[in-house]
Amino acid sequence: MRSGSGEIARFVSRGAFWLGLEKVAALVSGVAYSVLLLRWLGPTKFGIMTIALACVGFATTATGNLEMFLERYAAEYEAHGRRRSLRRAHLLALGVKLGLGLVAGAVLLALTPWLADFFAVPELRILVPVLTAMVVFDGFSTTGRATLFGTQQFRTVSLLAMGFHVAKTVLVGLLWWTRHGVVSLAVGLAVLTTLQAFAQAALALRGLWGPDRVPQEPGRAPQEPEPGWGGLLREMIGYSVPLLGGRIAFLSGQNLSKFILGKLFDAAALGYFTFAFQTIERFNEVVNTLPSSLLPSLTQLVARGERERLRLVFDQAQRMIQALACAVSIGIFLFAREITLLIGSPLFEPAIPMLRVLALVPIARTAQQPFTALFQAMRKPGTVMRLAVAKVATEFGSYFVLVLPLGIIGAAWANLTGAAVSYALAFVLLARLLPEGAEERARAALTAVALFLPVAGAVLAIEALVHGLVLVPIHALLALAAGVGLFATGLLRREDLDKLVTMPLERVWACRLRDGVVLVLGLFARLAGVRGTV
Repeated sequence: MRSGSGEIARFVSRGAFWLGLEKVAALVSGVAYSVLLLRWLGPTKFGIMTIALACVGFATTATGNLEMFLERYAAEYEAHGRRRSLRRAHLLALGVKLGLGLVAGAVLLALTPWLADFFAVPELRILVPVLTAMVVFDGFSTTGRATLFGTQQFRTVSLLAMGFHVAKTVLVGLLWWTRHGVVSLAVGLAVLTTLQAFAQAALALRGLWGPDRVPQEPGRAPQEPEPGWGGLLREMIGYSVPLLGGRIAFLSGQNLSKFILGKLFDAAALGYFTFAFQTIERFNEVVNTLPSSLLPSLTQLVARGERERLRLVFDQAQRMIQALACAVSIGIFLFAREITLLIGSPLFEPAIPMLRVLALVPIARTAQQPFTALFQAMRKPGTVMRLAVAKVATEFGSYFVLVLPLGIIGAAWANLTGAAVSYALAFVLLARLLPEGAEERARAALTAVALFLPVAGAVLAIEALVHGLVLVPIHALLALAAGVGLFATGLLRREDLDKLVTMPLERVWACRLRDGVVLVLGLFARLAGVRGTV
């Protein structure tokens, strides 16, 4: 059977490369987008736009999440050659989400006057109706991307997303240059999002058209009978509804928090918090590349009952993602001031303390993503929902203790508390399902925290005594020391570099990019005393 570790590594590495390229492009274009947007709008108008987008984002939860079924089961259908079932599932998900999107859009339009009065932001009467198109056509985007992702068409997913990010950045630059206002921004975002949604749906459907392709392998068990439309819909709902609870909880943590903060504080304060939160999210998305690319391969391993290989693939990925999350946390904490001044300008300096608190979040929430992927692969959507609910309940419960006495920065501490509790619970739940390697997984998490805290303490102590541009080289030296620490503590290892060197890539420029990364990591490894590295 062509399902050895080499095949799994090929798909994971290819997915990680293309999705990683997408996220890096999103990070670079996102920085450029923010540099233009924040200087154009300023804290107050940025806060107003944040409320409008939060209303729209929360409304998309009403469209359901049947795309999660496609994301998980597309890989299984592909493995069994059941293209017809996948095509039916895609059309069902698209139809249901389109219908729910129309209803959700109508409800959002009806609530717009109340929202404008509730937040005392008259601009919402125009912004929310314009952005409602993002709710209506959400199904085209999410089902298209989920199917392309599940069938491991990572290159297509990546190129579409990169095109969208570049177009969004160009849009903001043109609007600022031509002195347009925030309404024009809303129109442009709605148009770009709709065009991307139709493109994803068209490419996904084109790839699904055709007869089933049943793999001819000796000893293959006979295929299960294909369910009818009704049976397939029930199966989709049974898998997706628990994950919908998790999605609602996650989006609630993102959007309801903005609603609450928008009511408790002025628009400028909300703008500072949103800037810090979105900055963290941009870097998080880069690290989330590897766990995202794992899901199809983990699904196939679960479907084939290869438990030992499943554990080996997961444990190695969890440790590496924990290392990447730790590196992101340290980098953001060290360069919080530089990042804020570069992206947001001095107008957003009050956001620096919040950005440093949220810098700890990747160590917990980003590093939890492999757990989520494994729970989905193991058909445990209820577990994903419980983790999301635990995070939101902890976060909002912390509001009473942290936000009221500490002010807007308390929201950052509450977000960190929710992420930490959910991460700890994920360890406990996975230890029951996959006890092998539980101690090693916990050790990786604790090592990341132990590496972060001394660096954070050092930078705070230095900044209490030193000010000005001299801090930039000091921060850079601390970052280099942290890079060495990743190898010295065992979060990154020699075999990780060996596997990175042999990662199969087809493009010459991609090989050169990989070799450059290996060269830098190899230098850190040698400084840490790890011998035999490339």
